Amino acid sequence: MPFSPKIVRLILVAPLVLCLVFIGCGGEPRPDGLPPLHPTVVQFTQGGEPIEGVSVQLVSETDGRWPIGGTTDANGSVTLQTYGRYPGVPEGRYKVLVLKTERERVGPEPQSMFEPRIENVYDLVDPIYSTPETTPLTVEVQSGRNSLGPFDLGERIRRPARQPGT
Repeated sequence: MPFSPKIVRLILVAPLVLCLVFIGCGGEPRPDGLPPLHPTVVQFTQGGEPIEGVSVQLVSETDGRWPIGGTTDANGSVTLQTYGRYPGVPEGRYKVLVLKTERERVGPEPQSMFEPRIENVYDLVDPIYSTPETTPLTVEVQSGRNSLGPFDLGERIRRPARQPGT
């Protein structure tokens, strides 16, 4: 005996309704106390040209509670996110940290997972931009859309990076 069209619709729609009930329509809840976020795009150049693959982090001058960052695209632009998943940035003043490195393998490939992989690490952006104490870059994020920069990071470099403890 075939099912009536009403039964078929119910069978097809019921799983969808149950999914919405259990998952919810709003997605993941925001962290407690997360202030309103404002769309923020920052642009970077190096030697006057857009720079891709730069890791960008904003450090609040007043409340460092919310990690904010992103990576520049081929146009040198980064659309910042809070906690790596919430688009936008809370209002406020921030220090801008910038880092881009390159790794170069030295010697043969390790033969086991217990052998160290020896690499040289090079800074591709002046390390002055990599700490809150030394970066000269600051931005102010205001309510609404923010398009900041471009900030030029100086001439292209490739110098050995400081290793921790040196």
